Amino acid sequence: MLSDGRGIDGLDRLDVRLAALLGLALLPIGIIAMVQTYRVIDEADRNAEAALVAATLTAATVERESILRVRGAAQIAARTFPGLLDDPEECSARAASFVNEVANVTFAGVVSMEGIAICGSDGIGTDLSGSTIYQEFIDDPRPHVNAVTGGISRRSVVVVSEPYRVDGEIAGYVALSIPQNTLEVNRREGELDPLFATSFTADGKILWTAESEDNLSDELPPESRMIGLGSEEPISFRDTSQGGANRFYTIAPLLPGELYALAVWPPSAVRTAGLTAASAILFPLLMWMVSIGVAYFAVHRLVVRHIRYLRLRIRAFTANRRIMPPRYGSDTPSDLREVIEAFHQMTERIVRDEADLENSIHEKDVLLKEVHHRVKNNLQLIASMMNMQLRKATEAETRFILRRLQDRVLGLATIHRNLYQASVLSRVDSAHLIRELVDQTVKNSDAADQGVSISIGVDDVALYPDQAVPLSLLVTETVTNALKYVGRPPNGTPWIELTLRELAENSVELRVANSTGPYVNDEAQVSTGLGQQLMAAFAMQLDADTSIEDEDDAYIVTVAFNPSEFAQES
Repeated sequence: MLSDGRGIDGLDRLDVRLAALLGLALLPIGIIAMVQTYRVIDEADRNAEAALVAATLTAATVERESILRVRGAAQIAARTFPGLLDDPEECSARAASFVNEVANVTFAGVVSMEGIAICGSDGIGTDLSGSTIYQEFIDDPRPHVNAVTGGISRRSVVVVSEPYRVDGEIAGYVALSIPQNTLEVNRREGELDPLFATSFTADGKILWTAESEDNLSDELPPESRMIGLGSEEPISFRDTSQGGANRFYTIAPLLPGELYALAVWPPSAVRTAGLTAASAILFPLLMWMVSIGVAYFAVHRLVVRHIRYLRLRIRAFTANRRIMPPRYGSDTPSDLREVIEAFHQMTERIVRDEADLENSIHEKDVLLKEVHHRVKNNLQLIASMMNMQLRKATEAETRFILRRLQDRVLGLATIHRNLYQASVLSRVDSAHLIRELVDQTVKNSDAADQGVSISIGVDDVALYPDQAVPLSLLVTETVTNALKYVGRPPNGTPWIELTLRELAENSVELRVANSTGPYVNDEAQVSTGLGQQLMAAFAMQLDADTSIEDEDDAYIVTVAFNPSEFAQES
């Protein structure tokens, strides 16, 4: 039996299953594509980071050369100026000449161990003992590079200091000042420039910037990270600035261990244009979905719609045997065309075979009814002949035997009449048949004249002919036997009761009872024992259990059997 068809419109459809399987098959490829795309993006980001580091390193190289040039000049001055300290005017003139000769140098001078400018291009005699440069020199008498506000020029400058010696002992330091300018990081046209670039010392102090210190501090890494950021190799990292913004930082050494270049970039500077982590998923996912869509469309176009049409024809044929003409287009695959044609031919053949079968069954029913009709007529003819013989018989015993035989023949005729009148020959309405048999048997007896009360109670039990026939004959014999031996009870009316009940567990019970007492029928004196033998034979054909109860006021015969399917004789 076909289902209601609702599953064909759900997830159980063929096209959905094939699309799901294809999607599952393509999933590893999609995952590989996502991983590869992500790796490409990651590699591009690393290349972008390397490019930013290289740009910072290039800018640092230019500045390193400038600082090294100034440091070299400071070393020359540290060897030259101490010899002129005995003549301050000559020393100062030499310092002023030094400023004019060395590019970008705005001040040159000599500071003693007491922090006094004892020689210089400007500000001779100025007390610098409170300056940061002097304090650092006293704490660590070595070359230094510092960004400060000049104690003499009062401008933001970078001071390169170099210790000088007198008689082998450090006697002070030579200081050269250069303007504090922005570190220039050159980028190609179309590329993002850094937010700003500067330099810082190993202890985290900023050197060059054109921005104010307040604005600069918002873009710098956390103060705790500024110290120790210096490295002999260029480095880069992401961090949150002191202003709370997400930034990318690149650092390149100017003077390893002393001075470093720092560039601050927006996060977009290291993002590959058009390629993000989302695109690593989106593009393979889009291709995966397109592949599933193409597969779904192809399966639906080439297979599913033709199968649905075939399903429609199958359901129409199953419901009402309606044959739909085959319909398919030029795009229908040859395999499915063959299936559709084969189904069409099969349905036509089934309809023809069913029509032939119905005709054959109808013919058999007609013939079988004719057989039952002819048998009934023949039995009635025999009964009529026996009736003629009965009129000529003079002996009571002979008349009794002939009448009993005639009753049996008429009972058989009644059975065959019911069989050919039945609408379905394979099933017999036992209730109607039993009532007719009892009425006929009582009619042929003297029960009405003798005042015998007849009670019939039968359920509608449908039986196959192989059980209905022996049951009918059994009813005829038991009722005839009851009519023969019915007795008149004291102060009562003689009675006969017949019941046919359908019990539980597929069981049927026939019960025939008659009252006992003085016989009301003279034929009771005549007994051949044939009735008992026939009753036993018919009960055996029914495979029934028979019980007889001979009570004080009643004689009861009970027969119980199980209705069975029609059993064809071998």
